[in-house]
Amino acid sequence: MAEQTTKRRSKDSVFVSLFTDKNYVLQLYQELYPDDRDVTVDDISIKTLEAVMVNTLYNDLGFVVKDRFVVLVEAQSAWCPNIALRMMFYLSETYRRYLEETEQSEHSSGLVKLPKPDLYVVYSGKRNVPEEVSLNETFFGGGSPVDVRVKVLHRIDETICGQYVGFCRVFDEQREIYSNKLECIRETIRISVERGYLAGYLKQHEGEAATMMSELFDEEYLRKRYEIAERRMAREEGIDIGMSRGVFSTLAGLVKKGILTLSQAAEEANVSVAEFEAQTGLKA
Repeated sequence: MAEQTTKRRSKDSVFVSLFTDKNYVLQLYQELYPDDRDVTVDDISIKTLEAVMVNTLYNDLGFVVKDRFVVLVEAQSAWCPNIALRMMFYLSETYRRYLEETEQSEHSSGLVKLPKPDLYVVYSGKRNVPEEVSLNETFFGGGSPVDVRVKVLHRIDETICGQYVGFCRVFDEQREIYSNKLECIRETIRISVERGYLAGYLKQHEGEAATMMSELFDEEYLRKRYEIAERRMAREEGIDIGMSRGVFSTLAGLVKKGILTLSQAAEEANVSVAEFEAQTGLKA
């Protein structure tokens, strides 16, 4: 039998790294639910869905507190209109695993016990976004009996998520100023600490954060090169050129580096995963 290879994102975001520390998860929980002050670190159980194999469902943060809440937090720098649908997938998988861990079955004659879900997305971009997103309203105009509601956290403030948003926007601003990534990263950390954005985390994990920002910087650079090349070819040929061999090569390189998954690369190329695999020779 062939050996299974563990597939993880080669770079986890600062958000994911931050919330591997239960102390920051506790801070997040207390800020979301200020009336529940008796919760301790020992009451928190991390339930984040990790990317174990290619195309495995994963999210950025999930945790259970005293069996009362499943809090699923997804961090986004680019707004995704399908976030409510994605959250439904995350919630379904999280509950499936929860039933396994607690030795319960949805097929049992008795009612299973489930923690109450609360769903959040942390958005660090600059576009105007709603305070809440509804699956029912987004996809069915309010006419479906099924709904998933996701609260959107997008403001810079003193909360841990607000600090994260501030940090991300500082990084975006510095990427526009500096073409040298070391200068960009150094200034991002300096300004963020100065403004109190994740200061404790950045001081303690400066090297780790710098490495993640370096990879994000490279990803953005490659994306810009791809966009510029596409526009240039379109101008030269005066037609809709579709996807060139060079673009497939660029996207394949991002997959090999772990920057994109196969499905994400295929989406960028506007083709199916099967067609992307055929064009690049990559396999899930």
